[in-house]
Amino acid sequence: MRVRFLDQAKEDMAEIKEYYRKIGGSSLAKKMILLIKQPVLELENNPEIAPPYELSPGVRRLVVAEGAFLAYYRVLTDVDVIHIRRAEREPVTADKLEKII
Repeated sequence: MRVRFLDQAKEDMAEIKEYYRKIGGSSLAKKMILLIKQPVLELENNPEIAPPYELSPGVRRLVVAEGAFLAYYRVLTDVDVIHIRRAEREPVTADKLEKII
């Protein structure tokens, strides 16, 4: 089983990296990306570790980066990472996730 970042998740990661690069430089940006990516990539070995996301059937929500971000993903043939966002933001709706998928 592979972990694949779908287009929206790739865009999210690029935006996160750029934000942290602007506020703290390349070192901080790399650290934040690693804090997000490392646990997400570990889904390859344990894809059902995160609980189902109650607002969207078939989607799971993994808390990453010491609770600062949420990674939304689904498990099909592979682990498809759909969206990554700050944890304190308003919850993502099922409609938004469906549009992304």
